[in-house]
Amino acid sequence: MKIFYVSSYGKNDDKGIYIHKFNEETLEMKRIQQIVTKDYPSYMITKDHVLYIAYKNASSHNDGGGIGSFSIYKDELILNNNYSSSGRSYTHLCVDDNQRYIFAANYHIGATASYQLENKTITQKICAVRHRGLGPDLLKRQTSPHAHYVGITPDKQFVYSVDLGADKVVMYRYHQGVLMEDSDFTLNVLPGSGPRHMIFSTDGRFAYLVNEIANNIMVFKYNEGRFSLIQAIHCIPRHFKGFSSASAIRLTSSGEHLFVSNRGHDSIAMYRVNKETGKISLLYMVHTGKDPRDFNILDDKYLIVACQGDNKLQVLTFDEQNEKLLLSPSEIEVPAPVCVAFE
Repeated sequence: MKIFYVSSYGKNDDKGIYIHKFNEETLEMKRIQQIVTKDYPSYMITKDHVLYIAYKNASSHNDGGGIGSFSIYKDELILNNNYSSSGRSYTHLCVDDNQRYIFAANYHIGATASYQLENKTITQKICAVRHRGLGPDLLKRQTSPHAHYVGITPDKQFVYSVDLGADKVVMYRYHQGVLMEDSDFTLNVLPGSGPRHMIFSTDGRFAYLVNEIANNIMVFKYNEGRFSLIQAIHCIPRHFKGFSSASAIRLTSSGEHLFVSNRGHDSIAMYRVNKETGKISLLYMVHTGKDPRDFNILDDKYLIVACQGDNKLQVLTFDEQNEKLLLSPSEIEVPAPVCVAFE
């Protein structure tokens, strides 16, 4: 049995963190507990038995939003603390290897922030840097900057912040948690792409950027802060004429396969990774429930998919050796699930 966590944008007391057990033999998911939160938990990560959470402000007042920390003990989550950001809403976060600093992306005002961590507790805000720029998207997702993802480069030289509104990946030097943009390394992508999330290959030589608006993946060679575009590949079929927006992107731990979720086309696209060249090739797509905003990979054998529009989780089975991804009958109701995290 595996424990996993789901963040929910449910209404009123339906929102919060849902703790589940997953039976790998029967594929059954069982809810253990719901922790009601004051704000909407948007993104979650786990590190060394701690669950860190980015919060979206649930009120019209400047007293919500921020980040939180929970210690993981067996089947339970024990609150370390929540740190309010005076109404600032965060959509993504990351923690440095030493768990001294936590970095967060603020989609709504287009900023990247840093906080200090002490013994798994968020003690103070260090800084926040607002982005600049805009893009040509006709649906007004690019009328201002929108930081959507924050991470640390494999060489630990930069904190990077993916900005959907400004079509760029802002590269920050960081010292004692203080962020300073190094504009010589900031990556500008094709206008109108709407970059959402970026991850790196297991060896750190390649970066995979999923673009929400363009519905494609850009593959870059990465070396000492420099990005060189080597491939762009679609996430949805060219014949699909409906609205869709690419969402989450993840690699298997082997680094041999990459997945992207598509909201609108409502699918998970699976790619084979050439680990020598970094390039990817589409194998096929599996349809899911409505609006698969996020998913996560368990033991390179299962994908748990959060279908926000259908208020449910689904299980896909994955046979990596034979490259088979199948939607199973297993599902469970969760109000507006938006993120899935495993310890």
